[in-house]
Amino acid sequence: MEVGDLVKFRKKFRGLGNLIGLIIAENGKAFDILWSAPVASPFGAGGASNIQTEPPEFLEVISENRQPSDL
Repeated sequence: MEVGDLVKFRKKFRGLGNLIGLIIAENGKAFDILWSAPVASPFGAGGASNIQTEPPEFLEVISENRQPSDL
């Protein structure tokens, strides 16, 4: 996973499978994701937001963003 990849939640997260997000930054061992719709914060802290930090084990890449020089 890299900045610029399109991601979704893994299937085990029911109700979140329709969301698509864009990795916009690395955040330690996790990634900041700009989601297509607001996502509720864990434990109700801070309300819903379109940008959330998610660990890579929660995510699945659906489209990689690679420059021709990366191929």
